[in-house]
Amino acid sequence: MNHIYASSDDFFHDLGLLIEAWCDRRCLHALADVLPALTSFNGLADGWGELAAALKSAFLSKDALTGDERQMVGQLRRAAEDAVHRR
Repeated sequence: MNHIYASSDDFFHDLGLLIEAWCDRRCLHALADVLPALTSFNGLADGWGELAAALKSAFLSKDALTGDERQMVGQLRRAAEDAVHRR
């Protein structure tokens, strides 16, 4: 992973927290962006790339993400992009 996420477990933990918050607030656009990439994630470079693209879309979502969520989405996206280039 990168300096923020020591392991993919840490990455997916934070992603899970975001998804739970978005479910609670019904941030449907952000969920629609991220869930397909997450549920089809294969652990390979293309899966990380799809996840990075989905996180970018969620960042630009019509849903009102909190400042902390926007920061976390950015960190997760950068980590996913790092994983693509590392493999």
